[in-house]
Amino acid sequence: MSDWSIAPVIDWLMHKGRLMASPVAVVGEICNRVRAAGMPIDRVSFFFWTLHPQYWGNAMFWKDGQIELRRAGPELRRDAMYLDSPVRRIQEGARVLRRRLERSDCPLDYPVLEEIKATGATDWVLVEVVFSNGQRNAVSLATRRPGGFTDHDIAEIEKLLHPFALVMENFTNRELAQTLLETYLGRQSGLRVLDGKIQRGDGDEIDAVIWFSDLRESTPLSEALGERAFLELLNDYFEATAGAVLEQGGEVLRFIGDASLAVFPLPQGGARRETCQRAVAAVRAARTRAHAANERRVQAGLRSFGFGVGLHLGRVLYGNIGTTERLEFSVIGAAANQAARIEALCKRTQTDAVASKPVVNAIGGAWPSLGRFELPGVASAMEVYSVPAA
Repeated sequence: MSDWSIAPVIDWLMHKGRLMASPVAVVGEICNRVRAAGMPIDRVSFFFWTLHPQYWGNAMFWKDGQIELRRAGPELRRDAMYLDSPVRRIQEGARVLRRRLERSDCPLDYPVLEEIKATGATDWVLVEVVFSNGQRNAVSLATRRPGGFTDHDIAEIEKLLHPFALVMENFTNRELAQTLLETYLGRQSGLRVLDGKIQRGDGDEIDAVIWFSDLRESTPLSEALGERAFLELLNDYFEATAGAVLEQGGEVLRFIGDASLAVFPLPQGGARRETCQRAVAAVRAARTRAHAANERRVQAGLRSFGFGVGLHLGRVLYGNIGTTERLEFSVIGAAANQAARIEALCKRTQTDAVASKPVVNAIGGAWPSLGRFELPGVASAMEVYSVPAA
């Protein structure tokens, strides 16, 4: 179809496509519609860079009507796969790269071109997709049609690039906002902010298991190790403890120096026992994670670490606190303060995890009692229990 038009695809993209649930769905549908309109595409690849603590870039590959998403970590920057790729040329400023693969004199100057030619492709083109912040992304198209792409094919695709960039940048910014909120506030807190709970004082009273953990011997460790080595130890410690909380569906709210505050909110309708069991499972997972981390550290000639955890069940206010210019989504209330006091008993009782009686009662069974203790700011003495291994 030498006279095909991209106009219906652009119209769909600006009216319906931009409202789809995910960029992967949009990309897959665009490719299907472009091919149906008359562009002889057999393989399309999309490369977008992202700001994410785990990923450096996202790649989407369309072939035979199917779309696949792959994510690349920051190590890709040093990988030959990227360093020897045409996508790197686009990032460095190239606008268009084209290789007419069916020609005998076509240079296969990038390793990926040999792979693409082996699929029977006759023509391949890589074009820039630039966002408003200057971020340089790329899209490649390949065809198996004899003679490759026509000038009309290329011209029509160029018309699509600008509206496509606008829609994809919108998706990217939306995902970036969600990623940053989840990373720095937590998944549930981030979703609450995205839902509009952004005013100081916005919040709800909830029942939750409150987790408070602290690093043992932090001051001697920081003095002995120095700042950089101590930071690496902190990250290992948080990966073991806070990582276990996240693994069990908890919400890490704050890192307070070498301590962390987290919650396991009770769902509507109760589920007290199940929620407390998840919190206890997080304690046991933290022990396992810390043991593995310390083995690695000792083998590398590094210092090991210990920790304490306090668990308490109670009602807290879960919402925004702070100044009008700087807010934090956290929990406040007597139960949160008591969780910190309970964790402090780990040192006095020489154990790594202490649970309050409400937690133990919710789960049931026989727990080793550590005794009754007077806690600062708490009117009555509280009985606490050691968290058993199983």
